[in-house]
Amino acid sequence: MIDHLLALDPGRRGIARFFVQGGAAAAARALARGRRALITTGFALGPGLPETDGPPGAASLGRALRALGLEVLYVTDAVTVPPLESALKVLGEPADIVTFHATMAGAGEVARRVLAEHAPSHLIAVERPGRNRAGDYLSMRAESVRDWNGPLDALFLARGERGRHRPVTIGVGDGGNEIGMGNVRARVARVGANARRFASVVKVDHLVVAGTSNWGAYGIVAELSRLAGRDLLHSSEDEQRMIAACVAAGAVDGVTRRAEPTVDRLPFGAQTGILELLRVAAMAALDPATTSKSRRGGRVR
Repeated sequence: MIDHLLALDPGRRGIARFFVQGGAAAAARALARGRRALITTGFALGPGLPETDGPPGAASLGRALRALGLEVLYVTDAVTVPPLESALKVLGEPADIVTFHATMAGAGEVARRVLAEHAPSHLIAVERPGRNRAGDYLSMRAESVRDWNGPLDALFLARGERGRHRPVTIGVGDGGNEIGMGNVRARVARVGANARRFASVVKVDHLVVAGTSNWGAYGIVAELSRLAGRDLLHSSEDEQRMIAACVAAGAVDGVTRRAEPTVDRLPFGAQTGILELLRVAAMAALDPATTSKSRRGGRVR
């Protein structure tokens, strides 16, 4: 059921062509054996215009992993720090954020230093640009956004270098231009002319595709809930508060590019509806008492 929910495509992006069956479940199984997770997020569409899609998903996933005993650290560029901090604050989570400062030329060295310093067992990207074949970062309109997004995908490329510690990598995306979509690049390219231009070449071990990237992250949390036997998802109230907090911190809707409390042009009701359906799917196998308790808000602590 979780796959069916993640495969919903109200934004009509054509994700059915590159959806990965079982992606969230595979990512959750890998994370269940984790020790330290490094999570990156943030997709800026212009100067000072980070999306509302990404930070809430990263915050929710980080919260779940911490509840399961993993150490969690976030890494992003300066433009995404305010909305990510705001989402974490809503959930009562520590804002342990490393700001990634690097040019394209120096990104590999900075990435290697970050990986060496923090030694993550898992490296996760939630709605983060991945470079295309030309080495550029493009929006879904096939416009370059390279000037406003740091080359954080260098972390995933440095991870694969021979002789280095290799964390398990997970990518969450919804359009084809994100870190991880290199796994299905040929399928993304068949969506259309723009898709052939913006399709990311950056690969991961486990790819999660969803109608929005936040939903993909929530899908992983739902699968972690099934594995853990307890509800790890945040509440619908917190979902609304996170999106509103991201907008107050400067985030915009990724489709309309306006400062409004929506995600990819989808209103609060769509976000909370998917969240609650994921909760139902995750809790279906648990006993009635646990399921009833989970419906009262999904608090971990």
